[in-house]
Amino acid sequence: MTGAEEQSAALRRLVERLDDTAGALAAVRGALAAAWDDAAGREWSDRLDLVRRATDRLAADAAAERLRLDALAPDPERPPTAPGPIGTRTTDRRGVVAPLLPPLDPDR
Repeated sequence: MTGAEEQSAALRRLVERLDDTAGALAAVRGALAAAWDDAAGREWSDRLDLVRRATDRLAADAAAERLRLDALAPDPERPPTAPGPIGTRTTDRRGVVAPLLPPLDPDR
């Protein structure tokens, strides 16, 4: 596994845990709202809702970072390409060779 693949896998696990946490917070908020129906209960429900939304945002940020890492990872189905120009040496001459025009036809 490469470093990017390990980071992607760790981010996937983080997103899963954050999603589980957001679900648990929503359940606690629902139970609290049902059991504590007054101003103090609504205040605590609102606080739990803020924490749940922050957890959802963290999960979304981690998922976006994972997608960014996955986009940078090489595609295993596509063979790697060599950087820079590729060519075949046809002579032993080295260096840049400027193309030459054919000699002018004197009969024209």
